[in-house]
Formats: sequence, structure tokens, C-alpha cells
Amino acid sequence: MPANTIEANAAENKRAEDFITQGDLAAAARILVDIIEKDPGDARAYNNIGLISWTRHAWEDAHNMFKKAADLKPDYTDTLINLFDAALKLRRVNDALPYFDRCLKVNPGVEEIKIIRDAIANQGDEIYKSERGLMVGCYNPGIEAADRLVEEGKYMEAMQKYLHINDTEGPSAETYTGLGVVSYYQKRFEDSYQLFYEGIKLNPLNADLFLNFLDAAKACGKAAEAKLIFNEYLRNFPALKPLALDFEKA
Repeated sequence: MPANTIEANAAENKRAEDFITQGDLAAAARILVDIIEKDPGDARAYNNIGLISWTRHAWEDAHNMFKKAADLKPDYTDTLINLFDAALKLRRVNDALPYFDRCLKVNPGVEEIKIIRDAIANQGDEIYKSERGLMVGCYNPGIEAADRLVEEGKYMEAMQKYLHINDTEGPSAETYTGLGVVSYYQKRFEDSYQLFYEGIKLNPLNADLFLNFLDAAKACGKAAEAKLIFNEYLRNFPALKPLALDFEKA
């Protein structure tokens, strides 16, 4: 490919990435589609489309775009890390393993990829409970459907759906979060506080869950207790540090 085309694609990808950072996903998508129409082999453009899909919570689309980028450029570290996150989200890390193996054949010196590859191979399903797995979370279409009911204000239907998922699939941070949100909107603030706390016990790395917990604590007069609980988790999970100021202000 001519050097000027490579340089032009790089500049356009950078422009699209800036739009993604600014939250203008439509503008970014237009640029990226144009790049791919001119050059279907541009791995960076596919990776960036995957990032747009990820931001829009279109997990399957994101997963497919990251795989496409990795097919085009097997040792593309950024997209392989994104693929790992998407595979965690969809509980498909074993399907991602060949991509990491292929990268290491092409470039055995990529230490970060070797670490991920070994974690997938050695940890099995426990990888979904790892720090990275907990931060990414797992996609559950039933929970997503219940979340939509909450957004539509159909709180009783949403609550029944969360409870059914809890009963049939087992408790999860996501169902407790949903139940906590429903309770909060129904002004049952103490119930909301307790439900968010149960969710935190299952996933202590979910930042949004901690912020919901703090809002409920303020609403039911338990901000001081919430701060103590947060500080205990912070000692064990330094990744929570960006939330410390929110709890300090409470």
C-alpha cells in the first residue's frame, strides 16, 4: 500500500478516535466506514468500530469487530486486549485463545499477550472471577431486558424479571443492582442500600454499583456506614481509588 494511503488512514483513524473520546460516535463511525470502503484491510479501523460497539453495549458486534481486526493483524496488541475484554463479557475466553496463540507465533516477545494467554489456559472459568473479569462483568440478555424495563419505568415487571433470574440462574451483582435501582426509584431507600451492598459482596470492583450504594446510603442516612464499608474494600482493591473522593465528600 502506498505510504501516503497509510498515513492518510492513520490520520483519519486518529480523528475517529478523538470523536469516540468526545462521545460523538456517529461522526467517528462515518469516518471509519469511509476508511474501510477505501481499504478493507485496515485493522485499526475495525478495532475502532469495535470500540464504538462496546460503548453502545453492542457486545456481540464489538466481539466480532475485534476478531476481524485480529484476523487482519495477528499481533495487534490493542485489539487483542479488547478482544479479551469482549470474550470475558460474553464468557467466551476459550474461543479467544487461538488468537493469542497466533499472535505469539508471529511475535513471541509480546509479554502482555503471553500473560493473558496463560491466564486463559490455566484459570478456566475462574478467570471470570478475576479482577479484570469482575471489572468487565458478564453479559446476560435477561438482565439487559430487565434493565430496559427499568428505563421504561416498568418497575414491577423489572423486579419480577430480576427475581426470576436470581432464582433460576443464581444471585449476581447485576440482579442485585437492578433490584436496588427499582427499590431506589420506589423510595425504599434502606432496601436499596442493602441490595446494593449484596451486589458489592459479589462484585467489589463495579464502580457504578458503589456509586449507587453511596446514593442509597445518603438517602437513608447511612453515609457514614457506607464510607466505612467502602474504605474496607479499598484496602483490598486499590482499583477503587478513583471513587474515594465521592465517599469522602459524603
